[in-house]
Amino acid sequence: MSDRFDAVVESCLPSASLAWLKIGRARVASRLWPGIRAGQDAVVRIAPQDVVLCLSHPGPTSARNVMPGHVVALRHVPEGACVTVDVGFPLVALVTRRAVEELELRRGTALFALVKATAIRPHADVAARAVVSLRGARGVIDAAGLAFLRALAGAGSLSQAARASGVTYRTAWARAQALNRAWGRPLVARTKGGKGGGGTLLTADGVAAIELADVLQQRIADAP
Repeated sequence: MSDRFDAVVESCLPSASLAWLKIGRARVASRLWPGIRAGQDAVVRIAPQDVVLCLSHPGPTSARNVMPGHVVALRHVPEGACVTVDVGFPLVALVTRRAVEELELRRGTALFALVKATAIRPHADVAARAVVSLRGARGVIDAAGLAFLRALAGAGSLSQAARASGVTYRTAWARAQALNRAWGRPLVARTKGGKGGGGTLLTADGVAAIELADVLQQRIADAP
């Protein structure tokens, strides 16, 4: 469901604690926000759950926006029903299915959509990048620690992981010990020598920690 709209700030009225925006063919009252100014292009959000539908004009109300319109689309969703109303722009309201039945809503139904000025808020695309860290029993495994574990998993030995990370073997081993302490159980452990010689490898906890971090990072990447 779309709840973002391109708007133009027509005027700001600090004494009334609101601004007037042009969205599509409609003029909408909005709350003021830091940096708002007349003539400014903006993107605003109106959450569907903040939209109230009435079959007739409600009379005096604290909602600054009482917009006449008609239903142009209706679809059921797990939370209830999404009703798209043309009020000069396509405004989506999230209501219960019982409300749809009682108001007898269908395509073409004339009604009023109510939106509080304080429910209209500016939207900004965030360019910041989220990075996963894991909290262990005694500390945090940050992004650098996870990168070190991945380097060790890919290199197959602590000495090669140290070279790949640009640090000495001693520094790499100290980092591995710090990660083990933070996690509360070994993520990295030395293996005994044998036919193939000894080495330092990830434990089952180390492998699981990397897999968990990868899953969480993918969820963040897939988030809208």
